[in-house]
Amino acid sequence: MAILSGLPVDVASLAYLGILLVGAKLGEEAFRKLGLIPFVGAILFGILIGPGVFGVVDALPTIALFVTIGIDFLLFVSGAEEFEADRLRSVLAKKKSLAVPLAQFTIRFLAVAAVSYFAFHQLTEAVVIGIVVGMSSAGPLSRLLTDTGLARTAEGTTIFSQVLVIEVAAVVLYSFVFDLAGRAVTLMSVALTAGELCAAILGIVAFGRYVMIPLLERVEARFKSREAVFATIISILLIAGFIGQLAGFNAAIVALFLGLLMQKFLAARPVLMEKLRSFTYGFFEPMFFAGLGLYFVRVTPVLIVAGLGIFGVALASGVLVGGVSAGFLRIDRWRYAFGTTVKGGVDAALLVSALAAGAVLIGGFVYSSTAIAIALLSLAAPLLFKGRAPLVSIDHEAGTEKKVVMERLRSMTAAEICRTLPTVTVRYDDLAREAIRKLSVLNARAAVVVDGEDKPVATLLMHDIIGLSAREMSTMDVSEIPLADVVRVRESEPGLNLTTTFRETNVPIVAVVDANGKMLGTILEREILRKLVESLGEEEGKEAGPTEQ
Repeated sequence: MAILSGLPVDVASLAYLGILLVGAKLGEEAFRKLGLIPFVGAILFGILIGPGVFGVVDALPTIALFVTIGIDFLLFVSGAEEFEADRLRSVLAKKKSLAVPLAQFTIRFLAVAAVSYFAFHQLTEAVVIGIVVGMSSAGPLSRLLTDTGLARTAEGTTIFSQVLVIEVAAVVLYSFVFDLAGRAVTLMSVALTAGELCAAILGIVAFGRYVMIPLLERVEARFKSREAVFATIISILLIAGFIGQLAGFNAAIVALFLGLLMQKFLAARPVLMEKLRSFTYGFFEPMFFAGLGLYFVRVTPVLIVAGLGIFGVALASGVLVGGVSAGFLRIDRWRYAFGTTVKGGVDAALLVSALAAGAVLIGGFVYSSTAIAIALLSLAAPLLFKGRAPLVSIDHEAGTEKKVVMERLRSMTAAEICRTLPTVTVRYDDLAREAIRKLSVLNARAAVVVDGEDKPVATLLMHDIIGLSAREMSTMDVSEIPLADVVRVRESEPGLNLTTTFRETNVPIVAVVDANGKMLGTILEREILRKLVESLGEEEGKEAGPTEQ
C-alpha cells in the first residue's frame, strides 16, 4: 500500500514527485560509480518503490502527466542532438549503407516478434515488442563511441550511421502500428493508415520549416530574450503534441520530428540548447526513467523469466545478424554487432507510449517484461562493446596509447590544472569593450563572469558580444549582455572528468571553486586538449630515449 494513500491526490503527488526525482538521481549516480549505464539505476529505483515490489509510490495521474511530458521532451532533445541530419542524408545516398541496416533491423524485428507471439499469443503486442527491442539507440551509442575513442574514426562513423537508419526505420514503423491499432486490418485500412502517416510527416515538416522556425526567429528579434524563445519552444511542443494526438498521431513522435527539424536553429544557439538539455536531462529524464518502473506489474519469477527470454533472443539475434552485416561493411564484426544492439532512450519512450495507448497495443505484463529486456540490453551491450574495444591507439609514430593520456589526466585535479593556466574572467560591471579586449588578449572565446566577492555567477561567450555596435560596446556593462549559466567544478575534481563536463555542457570554459564557492581559477576546453598533446609528447620522448648531444 502506498505510504500517502490517505492524502488528497494533489498533495500526495508533490511528495511522490520529490521522492522520484531524488531517488532517480541517486540511482543514476550509484550506477555511474559502478561504471554501468546510469538510467538503469533510475528504472530500478522506480521498480522497487512502485507496485512491482514494495508499492511505496503509486502511479498517480499527476505523475503520469510528468512522465508523458518527459517522453515528449526526451524525444525532442534526442531529435535535436542524436539524429544528425547531414550524416543521415549521406547514408541515404548510398544503397549499401541503407540496405544493410534495414535488412538487419527487419531480421531482428521478425525474430523478436516471432518469439514474443509464441510466448504471449497476441500479434499487436508481438509487433510492438519486435520494434522497441529490435531497434537501436543513437544517443547511448554516441556516448559509448566517445568513451572508447571511436567517435572520430571511420569505423565509429559507420556504426553510428547504421544505427541512425535503424532508429529512424523503427520510429516510422512504430508510428504506422500506432495509427493502425484498433482498426480492422484490411488492405484498405493499411493503405489508408500509410497515407495518413505520410501526410502527417509532411505536415510536421512543413510546420517546422515554414511556421515554427520563422516564428522563433521573430520572437527572438522582437523580445531580445532567450527566455521568450525558450517558452515559445515549450508551448509549440505541447500544442503540436496535442494536435497530433487529436489527429491520431503519437505526440512523442511529433516531438521527435520537431527536434530533428530544429537542429540547425538550436546548433546556432548553444546557450538555448543547453537550457533545453538542462530542463530535460535535469528533471524530465530522471523522472521519466523512474516512472518506467512505476508501471510495472507485480514482479514474479514468471515475469523475470519472460524478460530474460526477450533479452536472450534480442541479444542473440543482434550478435548473429550484426556479425553477418559487418561482413558487408568490412568492419570488426563484434564491435558492430554489440554497437548496433545498444539500447536506452527512444526505445523506452516508445514502449511507455504504447502502454499509455491502453490494451489496444500492450498490457502491463508485456510492458514489464519488455522493460526488463531493454534494461538488461542497456547494461550488457556497452560492457560487451568495451570489452572488445576498451582503448584505441592514437595515430602517431611512437604509438602512444590513449590509456597513457587518460591516466595522466586522471592523476591531476582541476585545481592543479587551473594553477598552470591564466584565469579568464570579467566582472559584472566591466564595460563590454573591456571584456572583449580581455578575451582578445588571452585568445579566448569565453570568460567566467565574477561578482564583487570573486564568486562565479555566469559565463560570457564571445559570439554574444561581437554583434554589438561600437556605441553599445562603449556603454553596456557585461551584466546587460545575454549571459550563459556558469559551469562550476570542485577543486578536487579529477582532470579526466573535465572532458565529460565540456562535452555535456557545451560551454568552453569552467570555473574551479573551493568548498566556499570562491573561484580558484578557470579552465578552457582547449587547455585540456593542450594537456593531452603535452602528455603524448612527453611519452614519445620517454619511448625514444635520451637524444645525443
